[in-house]
Amino acid sequence: MLTSIVLIAGVHAVSDSRRALIVAALFASAALLSGWLYVVTDIPALNVAENAISLIFYTHTTIIILTVVLRSRAITTDTIYGAICVYLLIGLTYANGYTFIETMNPGSFYASAVHEPGGRLAFPDLLYYSFVTMTTLGYGDITPITNQARSLAMLEAVSGVLYVAVLISRLIGSLGRSSGSDGDEEQKK
Repeated sequence: MLTSIVLIAGVHAVSDSRRALIVAALFASAALLSGWLYVVTDIPALNVAENAISLIFYTHTTIIILTVVLRSRAITTDTIYGAICVYLLIGLTYANGYTFIETMNPGSFYASAVHEPGGRLAFPDLLYYSFVTMTTLGYGDITPITNQARSLAMLEAVSGVLYVAVLISRLIGSLGRSSGSDGDEEQKK
């Protein structure tokens, strides 16, 4: 149910552009349909389809919102909310990537027996792993085993750190431009 709400909110978030809205609505609808059908029928192919479509949807939504944030010339409340939203969407996107990898190749991640006694990792486990990896906290209770899982984990750790560094420098640069232009106008008077 929560995933459905996030998908609908994601479509709303990109609704400023008609093209982005149509693409997001198509992917969200397909993800919702395949996800709910999987819940009802328990057909594994529907789970794979839902994971793949959700991954594309979250990637698309993240890129659209990031583009809006980076094009913003002034720091506004919406810019800050958008930047936070992008950070959270990055974690959600990677969690979907990990879920896709684990669905296609079970056992791509190792979880300690205390964390996951059954050995099967579900989306909530991989969402937790995603944010622990993105923040480079790394508790070590879930470990990527396969090359694909390790590669994605490395990419997320680097992109999480770079996002924060680039975002802060971008916001400080925008703040400097906006306060610098006010100072220039006062000097001209």
